Amino acid sequence: MRSIGKKTTVAVASTLALLSTAACGSDKGPAEGEREPLGKAELSSAVLAQGDVPGYTISDESDRNSDRSSRAANKSCQPIVAAMIPATAAFKGRVVLRSIVQTPKASERPDASYQLVLSSAESESAARQAVQDLRSAISACGSGFNATLSGEEYKIRRAVANKSDAGDNRVDFSVEYQMGAKIRYVLVQNGASLTRLSASNQFANKFVAVPSKIVEAQQQKLDEVNT
Repeated sequence: MRSIGKKTTVAVASTLALLSTAACGSDKGPAEGEREPLGKAELSSAVLAQGDVPGYTISDESDRNSDRSSRAANKSCQPIVAAMIPATAAFKGRVVLRSIVQTPKASERPDASYQLVLSSAESESAARQAVQDLRSAISACGSGFNATLSGEEYKIRRAVANKSDAGDNRVDFSVEYQMGAKIRYVLVQNGASLTRLSASNQFANKFVAVPSKIVEAQQQKLDEVNT
């Protein structure tokens, strides 16, 4: 995750970048009619790679995605933290991360950046439950909560659902820190997999929308692996 200023780990926040509230689970097979959770190698094949989305540069940053200690002070707010930092809830540590920026033209520097995290829940039903839990947490904790994120104490000023026609399997929401950082997220369930995309500008001082082109490209690639 990239930092904002000296202390903010974002996409927290990745960054401020899913997610089942259970960090581990059993080895039972999937329920009848459910798809198997993807393994780490399958996730690596299913996540977007350079060249998959025209106009964007995609880089592998999975080695920065190992934190599993982040916690909300109030347990009811933990699904928000799990969506912000998916490694805290990934089944058996199955999680991969990509950073994405719009490919700049000569002499231009992209202002917005995005973080994509693809993770596995214990089962398809657990992934669906993660989406429901996130909606409930936003409703319960929307006015703010305290959390320890990657070893640092933070005050989340607000977490709000954004208006969108996302559907039952996704949540579009925004998080604002007490110190002013603003991050927007989209969480999508596809089988037992959870995709979390976060968006922020260079200084995280205003909300930036997650490009639908990236969301759709990731879901299409997951569909190909799941069929």
